[in-house]
Amino acid sequence: MKTDTKVTDDAVDEDVTDVEPAGDDTEPVEKRAEPGGKLPQVLLTVAVALVVATTAVAGWYGVRWLVAANDDSLAYSKTRDEVNRVAWTAVVTMNQLDHRTIDQGLKDWEAATTGTLHDEIVKNRDSIRDSIVQRQSVSKAEVLSSAVRELDDRAGKASVMVAIKMNVDVTETLSSPPAEVPGITCQQVEGGKYRCQGVKYQRLEATLQRTDAGWKLEALAQVPYVQ
Repeated sequence: MKTDTKVTDDAVDEDVTDVEPAGDDTEPVEKRAEPGGKLPQVLLTVAVALVVATTAVAGWYGVRWLVAANDDSLAYSKTRDEVNRVAWTAVVTMNQLDHRTIDQGLKDWEAATTGTLHDEIVKNRDSIRDSIVQRQSVSKAEVLSSAVRELDDRAGKASVMVAIKMNVDVTETLSSPPAEVPGITCQQVEGGKYRCQGVKYQRLEATLQRTDAGWKLEALAQVPYVQ
């Protein structure tokens, strides 16, 4: 015996209403999908911004470091040039005297020097003056080359090698003919007087010290000269 069961619309509605929503498989999945698509994009944007910011900061510090390094190098180069210039001038001053203007020449010696060398010049000023006048000395110096050998900017010390050419004219009273000197010719002018003239070459090491008034010559020593 067949029994027909009639399902009404109300029953369907009731059954649908009574069914629990599949919370884990339907709508929540769709809701998670929407934020899930945006979150990586937001993180990516933040990450890119951080990379850009970090790169910019690193670049700024890199530029500052490079500028500072260049500034230090430029300052050192300027100091080196200044030391070379001062040594050049001081060596000429110390090897150039004229008995007719001896007082000014000795003032120039004092102005160019410092330390022990300066003190020795001041202490022996009178004897130096008398010797130059008595010998009627005239000397002129010309720098052929110079090079900074050492420079300690922090300590204010420097050493410069200087090669010079000197023209000399000296008259001396001697008991016997003067010893021969390469490049110098001596002639007896009267009695025991000999006049020596010529050109000689010297290689000098100039030691400089930085003072409140700038770089000054602290010592001057002759070293073997090879032409």
